[in-house]
Amino acid sequence: MIFEAYSQYYDLLYKDKDYVGESSYIHSLIEEYNSGTKKILEFGSGTGIHGNILGSLGYRVYGIEKSQSMIDLGESTNSFSRKSKNFSCFLGDCQSTYLGNDFDTAISLFHVLSYQTKDEEVMAFLKNVQTQLRTRGIFIFDYWYAPAVWEIGPTLRIKKVANTDLSITRIAEPECFEEKNIVNVHYQNFIENLSTKSISKIEEIHKMRAFNNEEIIQFSTRAGFSLLHTEEWMTSLTPGNNTWGVCSILQKN
Repeated sequence: MIFEAYSQYYDLLYKDKDYVGESSYIHSLIEEYNSGTKKILEFGSGTGIHGNILGSLGYRVYGIEKSQSMIDLGESTNSFSRKSKNFSCFLGDCQSTYLGNDFDTAISLFHVLSYQTKDEEVMAFLKNVQTQLRTRGIFIFDYWYAPAVWEIGPTLRIKKVANTDLSITRIAEPECFEEKNIVNVHYQNFIENLSTKSISKIEEIHKMRAFNNEEIIQFSTRAGFSLLHTEEWMTSLTPGNNTWGVCSILQKN
């Protein structure tokens, strides 16, 4: 399962991710598009950092995460600095797990939609979201934006991170299928124990789908949503050919 093998290293790999800024951004979108929100459903909650920060802002957040290892890490004492009594996480799948039909807002961050690479997977995900929202509830999510992905082009990337115990080198090599809007990202993770100098290797393939605006409209309409707004992730700018990450807001009809 994706993320299962290296879940224990996940927070180190993404220690530079601006979780506070991203949570503040989501909060601002909720305030603009569904200001009465009290109850949030988060798909792909990972180790729970976003959910805990949003919980600390007063929302009651319920997370769904498919990796038990990620949930276990999130429940450990050192996985994040801000824990909230307003966040709970459940093991499940974004396409089928059902927690109720009274959520005001749903969110999925870090390109959860782009991991749904087949049309039927996209529809299953969106319909599952739709059934759990109140009427006029909203869904906020980010994804890879196809015009920018193919204009910029996926490239080989190398990332190095470390703490007092470990040093990790991560190599990401893309395999592109532009006609299908699919990129298979081959990850090689080299983990060095700084005490013993031993090195282990973890390999995974992340199959990602990029979407254009027309596809988002078509899928969301079929699932019972209306598209309210689309913008560049973390800004209010209109998506363009240099906008790899895009955020859309749907409203349940």
